[in-house]
Amino acid sequence: MAIPDNIVDQVQARSDIVEVVSRYIPLQKAGRNFKAPCPFHNEKTPSFVVSPDKQIYHCFGCGAGGNVFSFLMKYENLSFPEVVEMLADKAGIQLPRFGPRKELTSLATQLYKVNELAIQFFEGCLPQNREVRDYLVSRGITAETAKLFRIGYSQDSWDGVLKFLGGKDIKGDIAEKAGLAIASDRGGYYDRFRKRLIFPIFDLKDRALGFGGRVLDSSLPKYMNSPETYVYSKGRNLYGLNHTKESIKKAGYALVVEGYLDFIIPYQSGIRNIVATLGTALTIDQVKLLKRFASTVIMVYDPDEAGEAASLRNMDLFISEGVNVYVAELPKGFDPDGYIRKFGTEDFIKLTKASKNLFDYKISRLSMRFDIKSAHGKASIAGEMLPTISRIENAVLRSNLVKKLAEKLSVDEDSIRQELKKVKPDYTMRVYSISPVEAKRDSKSAQKMVLALLLDGESFVKKIRESLSPDEFKDSSVRDVIKAVLDLSKEDRSITAVKLMNYFENNDAATALISESVHLSETLDNKERILCDCIARIKKDNVKDSLGRLQDAIKIAHDSKDDTLVTKLVTEYTELLKVNPAPS
Repeated sequence: MAIPDNIVDQVQARSDIVEVVSRYIPLQKAGRNFKAPCPFHNEKTPSFVVSPDKQIYHCFGCGAGGNVFSFLMKYENLSFPEVVEMLADKAGIQLPRFGPRKELTSLATQLYKVNELAIQFFEGCLPQNREVRDYLVSRGITAETAKLFRIGYSQDSWDGVLKFLGGKDIKGDIAEKAGLAIASDRGGYYDRFRKRLIFPIFDLKDRALGFGGRVLDSSLPKYMNSPETYVYSKGRNLYGLNHTKESIKKAGYALVVEGYLDFIIPYQSGIRNIVATLGTALTIDQVKLLKRFASTVIMVYDPDEAGEAASLRNMDLFISEGVNVYVAELPKGFDPDGYIRKFGTEDFIKLTKASKNLFDYKISRLSMRFDIKSAHGKASIAGEMLPTISRIENAVLRSNLVKKLAEKLSVDEDSIRQELKKVKPDYTMRVYSISPVEAKRDSKSAQKMVLALLLDGESFVKKIRESLSPDEFKDSSVRDVIKAVLDLSKEDRSITAVKLMNYFENNDAATALISESVHLSETLDNKERILCDCIARIKKDNVKDSLGRLQDAIKIAHDSKDDTLVTKLVTEYTELLKVNPAPS
């Protein structure tokens, strides 16, 4: 039985967040708030803010945020009931004692089950399709490998997985929460993945978290991935680590690649100390996860990707965590999958062993981008290199790299040291702040802005409820928080950010989103105007999406020679255009 809300509220009211957090990290007064270096990522410039007025914390570096409960859950690695019990004991509040607890099916448990069932469905579809089998053969994937990684196929159907799950008493709203279905504007749901090769994604406990889907031809988008869900965050997981963690430990280092096939083909070829980043920019959570198994990594990206400024800066995250990082240079036009299939495993291993350390690699790439002989070119290269050097904790190593950089640039070593003092080493971690201008142009930003205004006070609740339904928010994380606020307001419950976080007790992403939204609302003027602009942007983009889906449906109906359905869909399309002309 859960702890009653009134008891949770009592414990929270008696547990001042400033007092609790200061037991773990030293806080310094900064105006009405308190600041400190964030305990959840490495930084030297304090970006971790604790608000005594709102009783929340937020890091403007890594984005972590929450209330007193979520801080202790994250810092001490405790469950919500354990944290409430610990704080209740300190506050002298006696918790009610219950009889034997019944096993409750949590949302997380449901989603793991739904994902496992979906895998079984996708696995069953693969042998039935000759085109898919031929594709796997053409990519060099054996039947044994496909079985090991539980590769499947999503049918060319709008409701294939939904019908299968329905037969197992799984409703559409749960399939949507698992990221397997999308809510339709006309009611109901449809499959997210259609006519794609499916790669299931697992955590270290072999629980199914989400999916990646790849087309078999040249159509776009090439990849479609599960959205962020209650159990899945692509920035906190690494593909294949459940299979390779022991091999990585044994080898003492890990190869890091980008995509599913870039992982699978080397693994199949006998290279077992390897992981993939799920096609996302490297995050601090992924670095921390990998650090548990290896102190050295070799990045194996294609040269264009690895040479991008954002990728180069991303690799600095390893330096911050004390992980040695090297870069293996693939020939232009090759990824690990293609390289092994053309040149073989031995050549690939030789290439990784010839990898450069991050300093030398960055210098070589930056020298291609900037004129190393000109003063401006030298300054630009130094500007990119110094943040990397500043992240190195060891003073001897740092001094050695300063000397090396000065020699490479043919400049005075003292000038490099003077510039190094100006560097804020945690620059790559800064959370991007949304502006009203951006929210007016971009639907995703507009959705976050609406949430910020919703949490600003009850004055906006009525207008938002009348103007937008929760289903109109396509960002599932924003939608879940907005739905919770609107549901609570119906019950005439007092809505504060600090209490709202308790409804997302195991969801770090949701609590961080709430704290981010609270701070965002404090930066806004003319809030009524901003709200109107954001509502208009969301509605325009939703109409645009609806028109796109209708166009796809019309094409499918036309190819199927279903003239009745074509006429019906064209009428819907025309009527939608009349009501909402020329969405931009």
